[in-house]
This record gives sequence, structure tokens and C-alpha cells, in this order.
Amino acid sequence: METYPLGLALFDFVPVTIFLVGAYFLVRLAMHCRSRPTGRMAMAGALLIFLGGFLKALWKLLYTINIGNYRWMSELQFSLVAPGFLALLVTAIYIALSQHKAPRLAPVLALAGWKIPLLILMTLSAVAAHGILAFLAFRRERFIAAVGFITAFICTLGMGGLASGEQTVARQWLAESVNTMGQSGFALGCYLLYRDYAVPRKECE
Repeated sequence: METYPLGLALFDFVPVTIFLVGAYFLVRLAMHCRSRPTGRMAMAGALLIFLGGFLKALWKLLYTINIGNYRWMSELQFSLVAPGFLALLVTAIYIALSQHKAPRLAPVLALAGWKIPLLILMTLSAVAAHGILAFLAFRRERFIAAVGFITAFICTLGMGGLASGEQTVARQWLAESVNTMGQSGFALGCYLLYRDYAVPRKECE
């Protein structure tokens, strides 16, 4: 197994942290526009995604500093992130529908198979969620927010491609750089969209 430089191991925590900032504003947006159940669904999805990314980054750090190779931390990522993005996709759909009903929180954790189905589900859910949020931003003429979500959209597709093939150190540096750019776009878009929706007298429609 290839040895990772300490800088790469620490850099893995950057996109995870940036995502959490964006997710915070998405949860607030869901609660502002819809209901607490929608906000809780967004929060659950965000926590699953954060936990998946954090555990993978922690595994890499512990392995790099020779504490141990707890591979299960990395393997859990797909099982956590895929349903997490599915929950964010459902949240984005509810926000876009602009109906003031509290949704029934149907189970979204029943997944079959292993990495390939989970990777497909994760990528499709993330891409769809970013697309819907970009549409909302365009509709409200918040073009910088839209650019942020489009950046996240493109980077998610890029991450899907980088997940296959040999995971060399150079490839992982590239993947984490793309991931950081995408999460930065997501965080910026969520913040600007929430700020726009939260302005007094503006309706969530």
C-alpha cells in the first residue's frame, strides 16, 4: 500500500470542513422555507456525508503517522455518503416544490450491493441536488450562487471519474483539490441562497 505524505493526509480534512459550512446554511434554508422535519432530513444527510468524509480523512492520517491501518474507516465512506446525498437531494426537491407541507421522512438507507451501486447513487444524488439548487439560484437571479452550485456539479462529476483507477499520491492530490473546489462552490452557493431567502418579506417560492 502506498505511503501518503502528511500534507495530503491533513488536506483531506479541508473539503470535509468546507462542506459542513455549506450544509449548515442548507439546513437553515430548509427550515426557513419548509419545516423542521425537512431541516432535520437535511441535517441527517449532511451529518452522514460529513462523517463519511471525516472517517476517511482520519483513516489516512492515522495510517500516515503509523498509528494503525483502520481500513474500515475508509470503507464506510460509501455507505454513509451515498444515503447522505440522497437525503440532500430530497431536501432540495422539497425546497424547489415550494409547498408548505411537512414531508413524510421515508427511509432512504436501504441500499443494495457494494461500492459501485453506492458510488453511482452518491454521484447521481449529488449531481441532481446541485442541479436543483443551481436552478433555484438562477430563478432568484443569484448568479454567483448558481456558479457555486455549477462548480460543485462539475467537480462531483470529476470526483466520480477520479474515484476509478489506481489511487496514486498525485491522483489523490488532484482528487482532493477538485473536491475542495467543489465543496467551496457548494458552501458559497448555500450561504448566498440562504441569505437571499432569509431577507424579510421574501417568499420561498
